[in-house]
Amino acid sequence: MVRQFVFGFLVFLLAAMPTVPHAQETQEIAAIVNDQVISVYDLNMRLTLVMLFSGLNPTAETRQRLAPQVLRTLIDEELKRQEAKRIGIDITDKEIAQIMRRMEKTSNLSKGELKDYLENRKVAISILVNQIRADLSWRQLVNGRYGAGVIISDQEIEENLAKIKSNEGKPEFRVSEIFLPVDKPENDAQIAALANRLIEQARSGTNFAALARNFSKNQSAEKGGDLGWNRIGQLNPELDKALAQLQVGQLSPPIRTPDGYYILALKDQRTAKKFGQPDPGAATVNLQQLYIPVAKNANPSVVDGAMNQARQIGQQAKNCKELDQTAKKLGSPLSGNLGDVKIDALGKQQRGMIETLAPLQASQPLRTPDGVLLLMVCRRDEIKTPQLSIQDQRDRISSGLRNERLSILARQYIRDLRRQAFMEIRL
Repeated sequence: MVRQFVFGFLVFLLAAMPTVPHAQETQEIAAIVNDQVISVYDLNMRLTLVMLFSGLNPTAETRQRLAPQVLRTLIDEELKRQEAKRIGIDITDKEIAQIMRRMEKTSNLSKGELKDYLENRKVAISILVNQIRADLSWRQLVNGRYGAGVIISDQEIEENLAKIKSNEGKPEFRVSEIFLPVDKPENDAQIAALANRLIEQARSGTNFAALARNFSKNQSAEKGGDLGWNRIGQLNPELDKALAQLQVGQLSPPIRTPDGYYILALKDQRTAKKFGQPDPGAATVNLQQLYIPVAKNANPSVVDGAMNQARQIGQQAKNCKELDQTAKKLGSPLSGNLGDVKIDALGKQQRGMIETLAPLQASQPLRTPDGVLLLMVCRRDEIKTPQLSIQDQRDRISSGLRNERLSILARQYIRDLRRQAFMEIRL
C-alpha cells in the first residue's frame, strides 16, 4: 500500500513537469556563487524533488512560495561543495549510493528503483546526487574543523545529570523540530512566512518528519527532526515555554529565537522515569491486524455492525493464525501481519490498544476514519536491557551536548562562507 502511494504520487508529480528541459531554462541563471552558476533548471528540478520527498502538493503557488528558500539551500550547498574541494574532501560514489538506498528503504522501494524511476521520467538524478554530496561533505568539514576542539567538561555533564535527576516523576515530552535559521535581518519576514507555510502543510496532513528532513537546518533533520524525550529545562527557554502550552499531536506556532525560527511538534507525553532505567516503549511486539473497511460517512448502524463483527472475531480467534484466516475469508486487503514493531513507534491510539494486552489476546475494536481496526499481539519481546551504568549515562549526556555545540558551530561556519563568497542572485 505504501509502495502504491509513493508511485502514485510520483506519477502525479512528475507528469506535471516537462520531461525535457527547455534550452532557455537550462541557460537562464538563477544565481552565481563565486565562479559557479546555479541555473533556473537546477532550481526547478530541486523544487520538484523537495516537494516529492516532502509530500507537498506540487502546485504553482507552492513552487513560488518555496523557491526563495530552496534557492538559498542550493547556494549553501554549492558553498559546501566548493569548501570541500578546497580542503580536499572527496565523497565516493559508494557513499552516495548508500544514502540513496536508505532513501529507497524509507519509501519501500527496491534497490535501484528510485534512480531508475527518476531517470525514466527524465528527472536529472544529478540534482539528488549533488544534494547528497553536499550533505556528506559538510558533515566531514564540520567534524574535521571543530570536532577535536569540542570538549564537554565534567562539570557540564554533572550539571545536566543533576537537572535530569531533579525532573524524575515530572512530565516528559517526545518532541520533533524544524529549525529555519535567519542569517540576515532582511530575510526575517521571508523565513517567518516559510515557517507558517510549513505549519499549514503539516496541519493539512503532510508528514512532519519529511518536512524536517528537507527544510530543517539542525542536525536533527537527519532523523526527521526527532529530538527524543525531553523535560522542561532541557531545551532553550523560548522552546520550553512553547512546549509547555502544547497538547499531544499539536504543532507550535513559529518560535523566534536569536538564531531563527523553530517549529515544534509534540508527539507524545509521559511521566519521566528514573534516568538510566530501560524504556518500556522500546519493547518490541509482533502484531496481527484485522481491518474492516467502513466508509467515513457510513450510517451509524453500519459502523455498529462492523464494530460488533470485529469484537466477535477477536473473542473467537485463539491466535494470530486464526485471526489471519478469518481476515482472508472476509477479503480484507488491509489485514495481515504488521511484523515486529517497537511500541514507541506506534501511534498513540494503537499503543493504547496493545500496551496491556497479553500475547494472543485481541484488542477492543477501534473506529478509524475509513474502517474498524482490531489488533492482536502475536509475540511480545520484553526489555531485557539492564539499567544504564553511570558511565553510559554520562556518555549520553556528553554526546547530546557535543552535537548541540557542533550544530551551532556549523551555522557559524556556513555564515562565514557566505560572507567571504561572491554571490549574485538573478531572480
